[in-house]
Amino acid sequence: MAELLSTVNKSILIASSSIDQYNWEPVAVALNDRGYDVTVYEADKVAQGIIPLDVSVDNDAGLKVVYDGKTLDSSSVDAAWYRRSTLISMAIERDRARQIGIDGERKIIQTAIWDGIPNESWLNSPDNIRRAEQKITQLALAHELGFSIPNTVASNRWSTILDTLQEDIVFKISYIYALYCEPDDIRTVYTTPLKNNPDGLPIEGNPFPGLWQENILKAREWRVTIVGDDTFDAAIYTTKDAKDDWRRHTTSSGRVDFRAESFPDDQKEKCFQYLGRFGLRFGAFDFIEGSDGKMTFLECNANGQYKWLENNLGFPISEAIANELATIADRN
Repeated sequence: MAELLSTVNKSILIASSSIDQYNWEPVAVALNDRGYDVTVYEADKVAQGIIPLDVSVDNDAGLKVVYDGKTLDSSSVDAAWYRRSTLISMAIERDRARQIGIDGERKIIQTAIWDGIPNESWLNSPDNIRRAEQKITQLALAHELGFSIPNTVASNRWSTILDTLQEDIVFKISYIYALYCEPDDIRTVYTTPLKNNPDGLPIEGNPFPGLWQENILKAREWRVTIVGDDTFDAAIYTTKDAKDDWRRHTTSSGRVDFRAESFPDDQKEKCFQYLGRFGLRFGAFDFIEGSDGKMTFLECNANGQYKWLENNLGFPISEAIANELATIADRN
């Protein structure tokens, strides 16, 4: 009862979409069970007109945001979680340019809502996520903190790639992970191994944009998820034919094996430093471990997926997110 009384009138916002309900619902349930008032902003239902949203600015009240009858501002939101609220729709307009334009306008209006909530109220603020999701910026900071990183080039000249990188390389996209081309047609570009020579590269096209990196041999990989002060370490073992990108092989029996193992403390401490520099309380780190035990930082997703770790290894990450949001709310 004492715990319940301490959370009366504490409000928590989850800025997301019904498309991502699988991820946010366990967190919302955990917070509701503790007595917090949870509001889930479902961007796709706003776009469809299912849930009412009114945003106004006038000389008397200034900015006013009312979502489903609730006011959303710095005085009414004690903690907030920005969880993929840009998943607005999986319906495809016949006029693709029109859809891109409309969705872009929706996202800009939503940004004005998030800007009305202070950075310190967010698990990860939208501004900090946008800054932290740039992969070249990530690699530069990782190098500054003492992580080993893969040699990486982004260039519009094949000669730079050919002259700079080793014989075995990989291609990665620098930002977007998945595109919804049709409701049931989700496309992505996985890490692609290539030979760094004119015969092994698609030199008929332009290498820019994209990231070209040395291909590092893998003994195993790591996904280290940090929420507040909690860490969840998962080692990823792959068969020889699944070394390119384990994500594309998870549906193939026996090719990918997840195990709960201990990530080195010195590397973990750098992860905490990394999050601190970006002002983040959540981060999903990816590493390669070579046969000599050397760790190589690949990236950190400030809004990364984690439910597969709960499903495969029983990691209570949803509970940890709920705990961190409760801590933020109680402090405000």
